Amino acid sequence: LPSFLFLLMSVRRVCLPSCVLAIWMYASPAAAFGYSVTSMGHRISLLRGSSRPAAAAAQMMAAGDDVIRTFLVRHGAVDLTQPGMTFPKDCMYGGHNVPLSELGKMEAQAAAEFLKDEAIDLIFCSPLDRAVYGAERVAEKRGLTPIQDDGFREVNRGRWLGMTREQIREKYPGDLESFTEDPSWCGHGGETYTQLFNRVLAARDRALDKARDTGAKTICIVSHMWVTKSMITDVSGIKPTEQDKWSELLVPTASISQINYPRKEDNGEPEIVYVGEKPEVAQDAAAQSASSWGG
Repeated sequence: LPSFLFLLMSVRRVCLPSCVLAIWMYASPAAAFGYSVTSMGHRISLLRGSSRPAAAAAQMMAAGDDVIRTFLVRHGAVDLTQPGMTFPKDCMYGGHNVPLSELGKMEAQAAAEFLKDEAIDLIFCSPLDRAVYGAERVAEKRGLTPIQDDGFREVNRGRWLGMTREQIREKYPGDLESFTEDPSWCGHGGETYTQLFNRVLAARDRALDKARDTGAKTICIVSHMWVTKSMITDVSGIKPTEQDKWSELLVPTASISQINYPRKEDNGEPEIVYVGEKPEVAQDAAAQSASSWGG
């Protein structure tokens, strides 16, 4: 891999299969240099690290009015320990309405601060409280009201709700293996990733249609880990049936990703600008957040 990265540093545009892209876009320091990558016909400009603001600004000027700049924000860390809740750490909570922790609220505020200079015209969000809170932090200084769309709700975990993987294996032996080996299996009463994917993309299309209808140039979608993964993998050419590649995609709590969609649907391909940019929080808070499971 290191020699491969040196090769990347000698060129400005590289074609990668999506399986390599999913690993490289998070592991490679070369991403900080703003290299363009093409995967499955979609252009991806990986702008991470300290160069991101300047590089993204340059990219925005180049994009002009031909794109709808779309920021994807994941909600902050959740609290599964509040009185009355019986959920253990690292359990499957999915589309259940679990609250943010104090850390999660700090992270949501940090994400809003990260976007403070962006001229956001419309804000969309999941109806779950943890996403609504993040959307309100982005909206509060802009005079905007977040538009809730149930299509951005987190994946439905069915009978696994509130259970860890170990508990699922004990109570429902074979469930996790069936879910992994057969992408169409939904015997747990929840959603497959294909069902999630289709639901999320329909909601995304509704958001883009509204942006096109109103002339909005920049929008923000505040949602969840698996919802954000659905939109990113769609652009990078990773199918929802390729669960191993989905697992390699890292979307930290309260992180921001950016995708530019063509203003005219038939005029070009969407472009990923950066993925999983995590705003700074206190060092001890960052350490807690780094291991946060997405439910």
